[in-house]
Amino acid sequence: MALAALAVVASGFGPRVVHRTVDMPPLTLRVALHATLFLSWVALFIAQTVLVATGRTQTHRRLGVATLGVATAMVVWSPSLAIGLARRGFPDPDPLAFMMIILPDMVLFGSFVATAVYWRRRPELHKRLMLLATLQLLPAAIVRWPFASKNPAPAINMVFAAFIVAMLANDLRHRRRPHPATVWGGLLIFVSLPVRFALSQTAAWHHIAQWLIR
Repeated sequence: MALAALAVVASGFGPRVVHRTVDMPPLTLRVALHATLFLSWVALFIAQTVLVATGRTQTHRRLGVATLGVATAMVVWSPSLAIGLARRGFPDPDPLAFMMIILPDMVLFGSFVATAVYWRRRPELHKRLMLLATLQLLPAAIVRWPFASKNPAPAINMVFAAFIVAMLANDLRHRRRPHPATVWGGLLIFVSLPVRFALSQTAAWHHIAQWLIR
């Protein structure tokens, strides 16, 4: 699952990195820091799953401090970046609507991480919450897929559905029943998406977003 998340991130951001030319302006410090935090989380998530899978739980716990620090920095930093991108008109055609997708993503990401840390002594719950937190970061990569840039909702739903179905299949294989974190976390993700897409088109949200980007 960690490698699948990495594949989504690489497929979204990789082509932009590969096709950057010397004529393109360098990344701003804000964007570079955001990218570093984002990739650091993915790298740490993979490292943490490997450590647990190989029985090195003590190292996993020690590295968890750094993981929590990266997550905290992401939650604090990302809203200002989203507002800055919207101020510059990214992405087309409606940057204000895009803010309604990204800002709640960070709220859910932070909530899943905080809950996972609280329940860190319950491994079956902890690892599912961390995976759900990672899923909340994937829309930023998915919207950069060529076929998803104009209408990202179906692609985001498709990716989320694939991950949640895989989690359910794993639950049924090993537990004979779905884990509550998979069910309620998956439902929260799926319910929040159409709500956010609907709210992003309202005049009320556009009024709030205009105030945020002043």
